[in-house]
Amino acid sequence: MKVEFTFDPTTYRHSMNGHQSVLHCHHYMALTTKLAMDMADIGGPQILMETTEDSIRPLFDSYFTENGVSSPDERLKVGEEYYAIMGMGRLEVTGNESGGDAVLMRSHVDEGWLKKWGKHDAHINHFTCGYLAALFGAVFNRPPRSFRVTETESPAMGASEGKFKIESA
Repeated sequence: MKVEFTFDPTTYRHSMNGHQSVLHCHHYMALTTKLAMDMADIGGPQILMETTEDSIRPLFDSYFTENGVSSPDERLKVGEEYYAIMGMGRLEVTGNESGGDAVLMRSHVDEGWLKKWGKHDAHINHFTCGYLAALFGAVFNRPPRSFRVTETESPAMGASEGKFKIESA
């Protein structure tokens, strides 16, 4: 995979393949997730999923176009690799235009949550849900909100790995 990281010393902005990006830590991701969940009464988790989908999607679209990645299997692999390059963890994704499955063997979001607050009684990885929605939309050339992603197992809830179900919306 081709990845170019740049830094603008005038604006102090980091970019990955020409798209501005933010360097993060597990504390940032855990706090962002907790804030979204604390704002559930106004749709916080959904907002986190949708803003993730909207901010990640252009990264996939441009990478596929600029690098001639056209097969769905190759595109899904790019999504797995970007997830790792971003420091988010280790992800395996399978699927087709109807949906698919993802297994998260290592999760930056869940690890941060567990370090800060311990086990939780609900799924917390709204970021990865949005990431997967962006990936499937880009892989199958569908508009935003074309895929619904549900976290079905969570390390933050005690599972050994995270699992996600992706369905055509």
